[in-house]
Amino acid sequence: MNTLTRIVLLLTITASPGLTNAQIKFTCDIAGNRIKREFNGSLVQLDVKVLLRGAYRPGQANMATNLQTYFSANSGLLPATDPYGGNTVYNNIGNPAGVAGPVVDWVRIEIRDATNPGVKLQSKSLLLKPSGSVVDIDGTLPEFVGQGSPVRIAVSHRNHVAILSNPIASFNAGTITYDFTTALNKASQLPGDPAQMGIFNGKWYMWAGDVNADWVIDAADMSIANNDFLNGLFDQYLLTDVNLDGGVDATDGSIMNAAFLNGYYSTMMNYVP
Repeated sequence: MNTLTRIVLLLTITASPGLTNAQIKFTCDIAGNRIKREFNGSLVQLDVKVLLRGAYRPGQANMATNLQTYFSANSGLLPATDPYGGNTVYNNIGNPAGVAGPVVDWVRIEIRDATNPGVKLQSKSLLLKPSGSVVDIDGTLPEFVGQGSPVRIAVSHRNHVAILSNPIASFNAGTITYDFTTALNKASQLPGDPAQMGIFNGKWYMWAGDVNADWVIDAADMSIANNDFLNGLFDQYLLTDVNLDGGVDATDGSIMNAAFLNGYYSTMMNYVP
């Protein structure tokens, strides 16, 4: 009796204004693991780099991966399904030797219109590496449909302040590289807005503390965090665990309080109702 060993899926993306048609073919094994990917049309590989303030530890060059290996070498707190509602699944997320390697956490990457960043064109839930690189669940650079007009890249994390890139004039083919960590002005900022990133060891990072994902670190965030702190929550994947170590303690409170007192918020507030 023949045994089914491969599943082939064909996805056709039909162009809407500003987009280019693309057709993607995925070949998977019977367990649903992607083993081959082919495409026709215009897809862009995005090589983006971003750092999280909360995941940095004194004396370490890269971000910590405490959540991935919290219980043991192959068992942690990171969920297999992304926390942003994208239904992206990486079943081997607790294994640093898996195809995606060591992982800090899930992040959300959005492609937005350059002129009106309130218009979201595409989005993907992806994996953040300790170095700041962002990869797909197979460990490769994520792919987005090419655009016929300039775009911006927005990066969101479940408890850090979202950041927005400057306009990218060409986003229609090849590999696009954007490194937020090299300079403060890599994150778009309107006059009157606070600094969109901070600096540590010569690299720029996203502010930690926006636990309710409303683009600002305010009293509401502090109240939520204080409640979890008083309840002694640990061994969980928590929004209020801003330093990503598996529990809510005074360290999280200190990081959040510093950001709160400085009035940090995302420039995205200027564009999205």
